[in-house]
Amino acid sequence: MEIALLQIKNLKTYFFQHNDLFSKLLGQKQNIIRAVDGVSLDIKKGRTCGLVGESGCGKSTLAQSIFRLVDPLEGKILYKDQDVLKMNEKTLRVFRHRIHFIFQDQFGCLNPRMTAGQLIAEPLANYKSSNHKNEDSAQHVFDLLNAVNLDYQDALKFPHEFSGGQARRISIARAIALDPEFIVADEPTSGLDISTAATILNLLKDLQERLDVTYLWVSHDLSQVKYMTDDIAIMYLGKIVETGKTVDVFENLAHPYSQALVSAIPHVRATNRMKKIVLRGEVPSSLNPPRGCRFHTRCPYSFKRCEEEEPQLIDLGSEHFAACHLHSP
Repeated sequence: MEIALLQIKNLKTYFFQHNDLFSKLLGQKQNIIRAVDGVSLDIKKGRTCGLVGESGCGKSTLAQSIFRLVDPLEGKILYKDQDVLKMNEKTLRVFRHRIHFIFQDQFGCLNPRMTAGQLIAEPLANYKSSNHKNEDSAQHVFDLLNAVNLDYQDALKFPHEFSGGQARRISIARAIALDPEFIVADEPTSGLDISTAATILNLLKDLQERLDVTYLWVSHDLSQVKYMTDDIAIMYLGKIVETGKTVDVFENLAHPYSQALVSAIPHVRATNRMKKIVLRGEVPSSLNPPRGCRFHTRCPYSFKRCEEEEPQLIDLGSEHFAACHLHSP
């Protein structure tokens, strides 16, 4: 049985919109955006967990909550039996030494005034011991450049001198600089062409085998998730609606939202193509999510119970869970 490296329990991350003075005079209530609303998820050591859903479903907010880049309202994030949300500054620094984040914007996360070598050396400088030598850091930077298939001479270049794929490789080199146990990859191929994206995917797969690192793979590209991940969690409007091993979920899609997402994957061969499911209406606002099942306003199988009662994740066997009243007793 695989060990869970990270356990997320009933996590809620809300954003509060402060009304202007005129709205307050009218007695209007403060707006609450329920970006992540009661999510529980186990991320197993040495595996890749895919986090999937439409834009605005809460994927990136959940990933940022793990690092405490945004502060959750309640819940637990357990890392080696320690609650990340209760860590003090010193303990949090140690935690961030063992994990890293690959941001979606490959250029926006790189300081344009620093060379690639300086960018990669920065985490080494922040965490180096007192007996650490600059010569050791320089050699480490060259080794990291080589690990992501860049030349040692690239250490002297600035971010604007690189292509999108090369800039992404620098981000990956920074991510693995401190030999992390866990990496969050937030849309790691965003903005890249197909061939460049493929090289990045293969690079990350190779690094996982060599470094025994665990990934949380945040994406809306299901074909990519199917190729890269061992486990999958599908989110809709701040909630996880289906989760399980990637192979099992794709072979037995249990939630209508999952079925609609997979039906939209393009296929080269017409024989492999699933009939496309077109969902009605728009995604509701997380400011005012629907009562009951949050998907019922767009679901083709919705019935009265869906409008009144929120479904819980139901065990379908083989660690496959779905939050749908179609599977309720």
